[in-house]
Amino acid sequence: MTDQTPGAANPLRSPAIIALFAITAGVFLWIVLVTAPAFEQAAGVALPDGRIFGYLPSDVAAMHAAVKANPEAAVIANRLYRTLEFILPALVALSVSLLAASGFAALIRLGSTMSVPLTRIISGAISVPYLVIDLRENGLAQALFSAQSLAGDVPVGIARMLPAFTAWKFATLGAALLVVIAIWFQVALRARRQAGK
Repeated sequence: MTDQTPGAANPLRSPAIIALFAITAGVFLWIVLVTAPAFEQAAGVALPDGRIFGYLPSDVAAMHAAVKANPEAAVIANRLYRTLEFILPALVALSVSLLAASGFAALIRLGSTMSVPLTRIISGAISVPYLVIDLRENGLAQALFSAQSLAGDVPVGIARMLPAFTAWKFATLGAALLVVIAIWFQVALRARRQAGK
């Protein structure tokens, strides 16, 4: 197949896709290097997204109490979860799907007989669980740090659910990335076999 074959073009060569990756990286780095440290300095605790190795409902209660005692931290958290934390999951999901689509396109160019419609379905679907769970997690965090929540005790339901959604978010994103790595590993193997002929 040639580059002109439908479905075989490499989307990573598109300036729009390169811009998407750059924007995704920029938003992520802004959160990690600017917003998260500012929140941690104000509240004395890390954001839920910064707890990669998990946390407990008691940690959620501690976060809630810390933010309740620090109005500046509440402002930072509310701004973050109403803006960037609702933008970033969509950017990440789209980026991962496009990396998968690009890998499938490379496989097709290298002679794979995979169905183009099937590769498109897989590429679009692998990020959906992550996207849904991350958006739900961010909604819970926004509710946790809302003025109504901070006016009283930590909401028990949120304290129980938030750690689980954070864990599921990282698990589903990790699974999607493993699929992408597997696709590109197959690309490398097929390219090496063809180069050795």
